[in-house]
Amino acid sequence: LYNKGAIDASFSLVPPTTAVGSCFSFSACQGLILPHGFRILEIYFCASTLGHFREEFRFQVEGCPEPVTITIRGCVTAPTLHFDVPCLQFGDVSFGFPQRLSCRLTNASLVPVAFTLRVPGDGAAEPSVSVPSVAQVLDNSHPSRRKRAKGRLSPCEFTISPRRGTIRALSFVDIQVTLCSNTVGMYELALVVDVDGVGRELLSLPLTARCVVPALQVADPVVNFGRCYLQFPAQQVLTLVNNSDLPGCYGLLPQKHQKAAAVLYSSPVPCGIIQPHSSVEVPLTLEAQVPGRQET
Repeated sequence: LYNKGAIDASFSLVPPTTAVGSCFSFSACQGLILPHGFRILEIYFCASTLGHFREEFRFQVEGCPEPVTITIRGCVTAPTLHFDVPCLQFGDVSFGFPQRLSCRLTNASLVPVAFTLRVPGDGAAEPSVSVPSVAQVLDNSHPSRRKRAKGRLSPCEFTISPRRGTIRALSFVDIQVTLCSNTVGMYELALVVDVDGVGRELLSLPLTARCVVPALQVADPVVNFGRCYLQFPAQQVLTLVNNSDLPGCYGLLPQKHQKAAAVLYSSPVPCGIIQPHSSVEVPLTLEAQVPGRQET
């Protein structure tokens, strides 16, 4: 501010009344300028919305009928972010087997960016069940299965690391996205970027996948235990074969109505993993409860 007069000039800023005006602040809102002197004011701006702006500020000068006006124009733009890949294609994934892909999020702006990553449409319930917990998948009494049956809650199937953080100016961060599918079918979702203080879904990266359950086969559909002693455990081996290109998991379902059953069956290894194009031998234990020829 310049004082071209021959006397002291006392000034004060007229408080702004607009939303954009409230985003500005001055190093001095009032003061005194000597004759033929000047006062340097620093202006601070913290934008709350994107787009062009034009704002007028008025300084009231003591003894002057008209205020001194300054006009500030500009344009607020969003940070420039981009991924290094056009899409994350998981391809065919096996139910309950985590599959991980990576991408890089780059900040081409001259300012740091605080971000949050999420997958709209992903489940909001507990994280999906992975293969080490295959017993939970097969157990209808498990709490997660009861919740899904009653409330139709979908598990959170995508894990993002890091999910949030800050990227320095002209820098990048490597992102890992892990899909542990508990839903058989196609996936066509997106990884979106929210920027703190700027907006939601400023950038998105398509995610595609297809969850399948490999078809496991029994090498011999009939397991013959031969002659067994009454209420004495007998053991045989059941061979399961996986001819698919994906890993699979198996689980022996618990026997129902054991009190009225003619034979009781179980396995010391009731669940496990079968790698692609391989087989496993599952030990079976049978205990006859009544004499005679039995089939189950």
